[in-house]
Order: sequence, then C-alpha cells, then structure tokens
Amino acid sequence: MIVPVFNEREAVGPVLEALVRFAENRDMEIIAVDDGSDDGTDKVLAGLGERVIVRRHSSNRGYGASLKTGILATQARNVLFFDSDGQHDVADLPRLLEELERHECVFGARPPGAGIPLVRKPGKWLLQHVCQFLAGRKIPDLNCGLRAGRRLLFMRMLDLLPEGFSFSITSLMFVIKSRHSYVFVPVHCGPRVGKSSVRIFSDGIKAVLLALRLVMLFDPLRVLGVPAVALMTVGAVYQLYEIMAFRLKIVGGAILAILAGVILFLFGLLADQIASLRKEISSHNSLFWELEQQRGKNGDE
Repeated sequence: MIVPVFNEREAVGPVLEALVRFAENRDMEIIAVDDGSDDGTDKVLAGLGERVIVRRHSSNRGYGASLKTGILATQARNVLFFDSDGQHDVADLPRLLEELERHECVFGARPPGAGIPLVRKPGKWLLQHVCQFLAGRKIPDLNCGLRAGRRLLFMRMLDLLPEGFSFSITSLMFVIKSRHSYVFVPVHCGPRVGKSSVRIFSDGIKAVLLALRLVMLFDPLRVLGVPAVALMTVGAVYQLYEIMAFRLKIVGGAILAILAGVILFLFGLLADQIASLRKEISSHNSLFWELEQQRGKNGDE
C-alpha cells in the first residue's frame, strides 16, 4: 500500500492508523512517501514507528513522483494507492482487493462531482471528454486516488508517467489503451482534511496541455486522421467539381486542401510510431530497473 503525503499533518495520522489496523493479519506493507513536507508531517510519520515504511523526498517533487518512489520501494506483486487527505474510506479496500484477484487493475469511481471544487470542473470536463474519445467508452472517474494494480504493469509505464497529479489520468489511459484487464469499483469520497495543494490557474493550463499530451501519446492517428481525411475529401470533391464544370481547370485551394490533408495524415502516422516507440522503451527500462534493484538487494545480503 502506497500513501503519498505532502503537508497533511492533520489528516495523515488517522489515515495511516486506519490502514495499519486494516493491514493487521494481512500480508501487506504500508509505504508512506513524504514529498518534502514542511508542516510537521515528518514528525507524525516518525511517531508511527516500524508499522509504516517511510520514504522522504528532500524537496517537493509532485504527487506522481511520490507514487513512483513507492512503486520502486516495494517488490510486492500488487500495489495499492491510497491518498493521505482523508477522502478515502478503508471500508472500500476489501472490494478493491477482491476485484484485484480477477483483474490486472482496479480503479475507484467516486460519486459524480465528489471531491471536485466548482472552479476545477471546466478542466475536468475537457479531460473527461478527451479521454472518453480516446478510450471509445465512458469513464466513470478519471483520477480517483484510490486504485490498485499489478506492480509490473506500473513498472512498464513508469517512464511515461508524469511527476504531478496527471499521473492518475495517464496511468488509467495506459491501462485502457493497452487492453489490460481492468474494472471500476464505486467508492466513497469524504471531505478532505486541510487545504488542497491544487493551484487553480496553473493547473487549469496544465489540464489543457495534458489533454494534448494524452492525444499525442495514446492515439494521435485517430485524432489527426479524421481532419486529414476530411481535408483530402473536400479538396478532391472541389477539384472534381471544377473539372466537370470548367473542364481542365486546376484550383489552387483544392490542391492546397489535399496536400494539407496528406501532410496532416503523415504527421499523425509519425506521431503514432513515436508514441509506440516511447511505450516500448518504457517497458524495457522497467526490466533494467528491476535487475538493478535485484542486484542491489543481493549485494546488501
């Protein structure tokens, strides 16, 4: 179980205590990753003793970076992510673990609108529709922090995953587009304890950029192919009409539309090949990291 923590002094203690009680009599370790907290969170974590494995970043690196650190810090077959802000309910964990026996990934699905401030809803709406277009299906919840999956699967995508909050959306889209077995499980969502670290303006811009990155990473040909074919079709029909109406008259606008469509299609094809190559490189890097960790472990022994 991996718990990312950043300035959650008020909430992290009760959250981890509840997880420790849940993990009793289960073959489960709890790893809390302190992402450079400066509000006294480190003292709360230290008070938990050996019941919780603590990893600390010397400076704030981001939500995704904390999860990556947790993934690399364990050798367990499965990993489970649980936020430290008090929104998740430990009572949902048995259902996630039960589904994890039948699926490679399990994603929590909060009630519609839960945990999303009003000012963040436009960016959420944009990302929701972009991801659903790329996935070709309805997605109940894009970025619920309560989720679980095979560690090896997360290792395969580790190079592709961002350091910030978009870790959740990118990993979800990787699983869906790679056709791995997954399921959404309804979960509760309580009010967060303390102040959110999300910045409205900058994170709104990041939402737009993330939408563009998701398109180029997961299905650029699908997105660029439609306007490319449309441009070529319009140009060809326009040119054919001019030939039939005015005989052998070449129209510059029609030729330009056809060429623009061809260039756009070739650009989409190139982007698709680059995206496939990035995924393959990420998969190979995961094997390299695993070997390095194993060598380090054997050296310590």
